[in-house]
Amino acid sequence: MSQPLRPTTDLANRIAGAYPSLSAGHRKAADFVLQNPLDTATMTIEGFGAQSGTSTATVTRFVRVLGFAGYGEFRAALSAALKLAMAPVDGFADARAAAGSTFATLAGALRDQAANFDEAISQLDEAVVLRAVATLLGARRIFLLGSGASHHVASFLEDGFALYLDADVIFAASRGGPERAIRHMLSAGPEDLVVAVSIPRYSRTTVDLCHFARKRGVPVLALTDAATSPLARIADMTLYAPARNRLLPNSPTAAFALADGLVTTIAKERPDAVETLKGLSEGLLWTFHH
Repeated sequence: MSQPLRPTTDLANRIAGAYPSLSAGHRKAADFVLQNPLDTATMTIEGFGAQSGTSTATVTRFVRVLGFAGYGEFRAALSAALKLAMAPVDGFADARAAAGSTFATLAGALRDQAANFDEAISQLDEAVVLRAVATLLGARRIFLLGSGASHHVASFLEDGFALYLDADVIFAASRGGPERAIRHMLSAGPEDLVVAVSIPRYSRTTVDLCHFARKRGVPVLALTDAATSPLARIADMTLYAPARNRLLPNSPTAAFALADGLVTTIAKERPDAVETLKGLSEGLLWTFHH
């Protein structure tokens, strides 16, 4: 069995959106393609029908339900999805094959991160920054979303926001799954704020929870890597932190820097920040090594 189709591709999103209303036969076809995308991409329509336990007629109707004109168009979309899913693996293999010493690899990685930093600075929009900071300062509650590498960035924001904001800070999408997050967000409204962090490969849970928040009128602030991110199409405010890494699928370094910048800016905007930090330092005095 080939690797399941990643939930960050257009095809996977189409299947997920249609799945609740699919017939039993169409669900069999959907389950087969999600679990066997590589095999499906090389199959004729007759082979797909036989292997999925359906029929060519069912497969034809299934791909049309997904919005494709025919099986050929569906298979082309599947090939594109596989290319996207395997891009980090191919990039890793190419980079490993390239000549270079261990030292050069480390130095190159740092230069890549410096380039990500420079691009993050160049993409800052003053109006968006001012609106984001004002919304953070005025929010009643802040719901943080992030998983994978983005989880750690969101966790950093949780500590900073809790220290310098009056808002209740809730890490809604932590390690408890989307059901726990939804329970936290059921009472959310326009006076609250969702801060969502997601870099490639984008988390379906984070994207779905942002849609859930928007339907309830909750503003969304996104920290993501590019305008092509699914979060950028949902959020009211978006701050960009490029996440390119020539060896790995992503790098959260610039996202961490952006998060640190947000916390720093908020602390500067709070007139009582000095007293807050003084209280924290006194409380932790005997935990320091000196």
